[in-house]
Amino acid sequence: MAVDPRCDLCGEGRPIYHRSYSGEWLCARCFKRSVVDRIRRTISRYNLLEYDDRILVAISGGKDSLSLLKILERIERDFPHSELYAVMIDEGIGGYRAECMAIAESFCSALGVPFTSLSFRDLFGFTLSEVVESGIPEDLGLTPCTICGIFRRKALSIAARRLGATVIATAHTLDDVVQTYLLNLLKGEGNIRPVGLRRENGHAIPRVAPLRLTPQREIALYAYLENIPFQTTTCPYTHTSMRDRVRSFMAWYAANKPEALFSFLKNFERLLERVDQRAEDRCEVCGEPSSRRICRACEVEMLIRDRLRR
Repeated sequence: MAVDPRCDLCGEGRPIYHRSYSGEWLCARCFKRSVVDRIRRTISRYNLLEYDDRILVAISGGKDSLSLLKILERIERDFPHSELYAVMIDEGIGGYRAECMAIAESFCSALGVPFTSLSFRDLFGFTLSEVVESGIPEDLGLTPCTICGIFRRKALSIAARRLGATVIATAHTLDDVVQTYLLNLLKGEGNIRPVGLRRENGHAIPRVAPLRLTPQREIALYAYLENIPFQTTTCPYTHTSMRDRVRSFMAWYAANKPEALFSFLKNFERLLERVDQRAEDRCEVCGEPSSRRICRACEVEMLIRDRLRR
C-alpha cells in the first residue's frame, strides 16, 4: 500500500515541490514561507539592509522583481523607519515595455508602494530601439543587451539620487549572480568585484541582491503560487546576449548537479575575500565611482550622441 506523502516541514500538507539540492518535499504554504525566510536570512547574513534604509527596488514587470518587491514590502513592515520605493526604467523598446509598465504600476498600487518610471529618452535623449536601428552597436562592437545594461545601471543611479535612496535592491537570483561572475571571468575582467553585496565607499549608492541565495526556479514558483502577474512579452534583443548562452549552460549543468550554483557561489566568495578591493575614483563627467577617468556609461553615451547627430 502506497504511503500518502506529507510535507517535510509541517508534516501535514501535500508536497508540491521537491527541493532537489536539500532533498526536502514541501507543501505550497511551507514552500512560500521558506522562500521569504531564506531572503530574511540572506539580508541578515550579508548585512544587505539597515533598519532605516530608504530602499529603491528596481522592477521590470517580470516575476523576479515583482516577487522581490512583494517580499521586501512584507519584511520592511517590521522596520517602521525604513521606506520602500519601486522604480522602472523604460528603455524605449517598441511593443515591449508598455505591458510591463501597466503591470508594475498596478502591482505597486495594490501593495501601497510609491512607483516611479524614468525613460532613456528623458535621461539620455534616445531610446534603445533608435540606437539599435542606427547600427551603432555593431560599430562599437557591443550587443544591444550590453548597451541596455550600461544605461539601465546609470538610470537607476540617477533615480536613486533623485529619491534620496540609501540603497538599490535588484532582483538578481542565485542564477543571475553566478552568471555574472562567470561572464566577468570570460571577459577577462581584471578587477572582479562582489555582485549584489553592500559596499559603502562614500560615492556610489550601494546595490544589493536579497535573492542571491534563491534559485530562479524557486522565485518563479513563488510568483505562481502568489498569483503575481508578470509580462508575457519577451525582450526582442535577449537572443543577442552572451548571458543568454551562459544561462542555458548553467541551467543544463544545475539540472544534472542541483547543488552546483551554491558551490560555485561559495567558492567564488572565498576567492573574493583574497582579492584586493581597491577604492574607485570618480568619473570626471557624471561623478559616479569608476576605475576609469570617464566611466563606461558616459563614454558610450558620448559616442552614441555623436553618431546620432551625424
